[in-house]
Amino acid sequence: MSKGSKIWKGLLAGGAGITALAAVNAQIARGRRKRSDPLAPQIETADAPPLKPDFGGEAQLYKWEQADIFYRVAGSSSAPPIVLIHDISAGASHFLWRRNFDELARDFQVFALDLPGFGASAKPPLAPYSADFYVAALADFLRNIVGRRAHLIASSLGAAFAIRAADEHRSLVGKLILLSPPIANLTRPGVSGAAFYGLLHSPVLGTSFYNAVASERSIRDHARKHLFYDKRLATDRLVAHLYRLSHQPGAQHATSAFLSGYLNTDVRAAFARLRSSVTVAWGADDDLNPATHAESFVRLNPSARLVVFKNARAWFQEECAPDFNELVREQLTLTAPKLAAIA
Repeated sequence: MSKGSKIWKGLLAGGAGITALAAVNAQIARGRRKRSDPLAPQIETADAPPLKPDFGGEAQLYKWEQADIFYRVAGSSSAPPIVLIHDISAGASHFLWRRNFDELARDFQVFALDLPGFGASAKPPLAPYSADFYVAALADFLRNIVGRRAHLIASSLGAAFAIRAADEHRSLVGKLILLSPPIANLTRPGVSGAAFYGLLHSPVLGTSFYNAVASERSIRDHARKHLFYDKRLATDRLVAHLYRLSHQPGAQHATSAFLSGYLNTDVRAAFARLRSSVTVAWGADDDLNPATHAESFVRLNPSARLVVFKNARAWFQEECAPDFNELVREQLTLTAPKLAAIA
């Protein structure tokens, strides 16, 4: 057993451990590091300067009935609308599209939103975080903010929400471009998942677990191993940005629901029912959701097209931005459906 593991196990052995963990959590929240403290390896701070905003457009807030939703919008209101939907992970936000937003706004009206619980959107602790919750948020955003049938570009589990929105609210959605959508049979959790979710919501143990999985070191390792084929793109400033976003007040609530399985949803039947144009895109070297399974998923829908980006992992929309942006233009402008106003 490692020294760190022994410390962790010892802390949990009694009430003194809870007090110590609470102190560690407070230090993380204050963004300070005390290297003389025996728990210093668990106390993380993002020391790199923050990334400057890479977005143009206008920042807006949609006062949704369940949570305020932050979004950016750019491009002509007479151009076809696109809604960009980020993935679900610690530090997730509309920042995912920083290499795509302004470029696509040349030809489209582009909306990039932060889903509730992420980015600059509200993070209510008692919100019913689930796939249903996010599908409802997307449908209401499309209906009340976009106001026209819109194309959706969505990543990972966000793509699952987009598939369901397109299936359940067909008048609101045009074409889809799905980045590495979940292909497994993702079902909601049982008793064990519910117990784990309860643990994650405990003020001390839950916060301690979240601080461990969303530590600066964990985010850096994840970015280098899984997000980029070229590890040099996982810069200190990028890691610092993701770390800061993941440690905003309330950021643990949606992530806890995700870790517990409450955001799971099986979209295979819904995907098969889609009749609008669908492009499924993958990074050839994605090891989180391997591209080897992509063909079986695409075969569920005869209208779907598969595009694989070579030398790319999960964040190919950034690593292969010029090619990805060109793919979007190609797929969303050729034989584009008429974008009718929504009553």
